[in-house]
Amino acid sequence: MGLRGDRRTLGLVLVVPAFVVWLFGEVFGNPEAVAHVLLGVVVFFLTYLLTAVGFLRERTAGTLERVLVAPVSRSGLVTGYVLGFGLLATVQSLVLLGAAVGFLEVTFEHGVGLFLLVELLGATTALGIGIVLSLFAENEFQAIQFIPVVITPQVILGGTFVPVEDLAWYLEYPARLMPVTYLIQGMEYVVLGRGEAADLWVAVGALAAFSVASVGLAVALVRRVE
Repeated sequence: MGLRGDRRTLGLVLVVPAFVVWLFGEVFGNPEAVAHVLLGVVVFFLTYLLTAVGFLRERTAGTLERVLVAPVSRSGLVTGYVLGFGLLATVQSLVLLGAAVGFLEVTFEHGVGLFLLVELLGATTALGIGIVLSLFAENEFQAIQFIPVVITPQVILGGTFVPVEDLAWYLEYPARLMPVTYLIQGMEYVVLGRGEAADLWVAVGALAAFSVASVGLAVALVRRVE
């Protein structure tokens, strides 16, 4: 996964997060009130996009097939990709952190450390989902087509516009099974100081479970790749 000369990927990691945060700061009169939603949704969406398209490129370029015939386990292969994309997600999270402080004047009521913990757990979940869905896509357009099906419902139902508990029961139950719900819940506590510490740890536990499940599913599916 070489980044030298890959301006699109570098822009997605270094420029787009800061630009989106700046844009929100210019549009909203009180951007700090929506900062927890913005920081959660942006990292989830961009990490999915980065991973799904990046892993798909590895497949279509033949890199993945060449690695698969090497003397390395497929779980080790996925772990390597997870670490590589995870490093990019970490840089992206740090860019978001700096942009939130610089453009939105966010103070992080419960500290930067907890913010990074929640942010990276959310990013790892999106990373696993990105790898899984990229295995079902034949080109970049198909990878992007999964966004309205997989990402958009999570953004709508996950507490972005209406608290999850205020949703109709047939929407609340699915929302409780979506990673973005817990990402926003954790961000609300860390960034705005709302809720109880128990809410944070429920969110952290759920995101950790989603991370393990999504990466584990990616390992299982890659093992089936011929």
